[in-house]
Amino acid sequence: MHLHHIDGNSSNTVDDNLAVLCVEDHDRHHRPGPYSATVNHLDLSPKVIAEHKESWEAFVIEARREAPTVVATLAAYGTEECIHSLQLVMQWPDERIEYKRSFHLLDANPDRLTDEIIAEVQAIGPHVQLISLSEPLPIEHCPCCGTGYSRTIKPALVARLTDPTWQTDSICSIYINPTQPSLAISVALRDQHLFSGSLHLCQGKFLHYANDYYDERVSLRDSPSVRSQASAIVRSVVKEWAPANLLIGTGSHDSPSLIENLDLPRCWEKRANPSFHRTCAKSRAGR
Repeated sequence: MHLHHIDGNSSNTVDDNLAVLCVEDHDRHHRPGPYSATVNHLDLSPKVIAEHKESWEAFVIEARREAPTVVATLAAYGTEECIHSLQLVMQWPDERIEYKRSFHLLDANPDRLTDEIIAEVQAIGPHVQLISLSEPLPIEHCPCCGTGYSRTIKPALVARLTDPTWQTDSICSIYINPTQPSLAISVALRDQHLFSGSLHLCQGKFLHYANDYYDERVSLRDSPSVRSQASAIVRSVVKEWAPANLLIGTGSHDSPSLIENLDLPRCWEKRANPSFHRTCAKSRAGR
C-alpha cells in the first residue's frame, strides 16, 4: 500500500491530504496513459480519491461501533469437494461495496485463508458480522468489462442481522385471501417496510412463490395436501426472517380479521385433474 498526497504536494502531510492506495491505483493516478485502454479503468482524479477516502473512513468509523450496520460477506467458489477461491466483501446496508478482496487456493489452504479473513474483518471492526453464504457459487463475469461479480447481502437481510431491536420490534404479517388460493407476506421493522412476498396455486400443478429477490415454482406432490405444502413454504419464510411478532389476517383486504393459526381455505385444494391430462395426451398422440 502507498500513502498518496491528494493535492500533489508531497510536503502537505496532514491526514486530510493523505489517502491509502494500492500500488496499482497509485500508479494509475500518476501515469493514466498506460491504463487509458483498459475497459475497467478507474477515474482516480484528486476529487474521486478524496471521495473514496471519506467513504472508507466513514465505513471504518461505523464498523468500530458496538452495533455496526455494515457487514462482511464471505463467498466460496467451486464445489463442495473443492473450494478453489474465496471472496471477502465489506458492504454498507444498501449493498454498496466499500472493500473486497479475493483469496485463492494457490495462496494457502482453506483453513489458513479463513483464519486470515476473520482476522482482517476483526481488524477493521471487531463487532462486524461476517456472513458466510450457504453453498459454493459458480464464478460469474460481467459481459461488459469481464470482471467477476461480487456477492452482497440485500438491505432487508442486513437489517435483520444487525439491528438490535429486531428481537422486539420486527413484524411479519400474512394476509390469506379467503376466496382464492393466494396469500401475501410482508416483513417490517417498526415503520420501515423491508420485504414482500406472495404465494399462489398455479394451474393446479405448482405453488408459485415470488418475492422481492427471486421467483420459484414448486411442483405439487401427491401428498400431503396442497394446503400442507403451501403452509410449509410459508413457515420456512417465517423461520428465515425470525420476526418478533407474527400477524395473520384474512377476510377483507382493507380491514382483515386476525386469526391465530395459518389456516388456509379449501380453495387451495384445486389440483389439476391428472386423468384429464392423460386423456388429452392420448388424444393428441392419436391425431
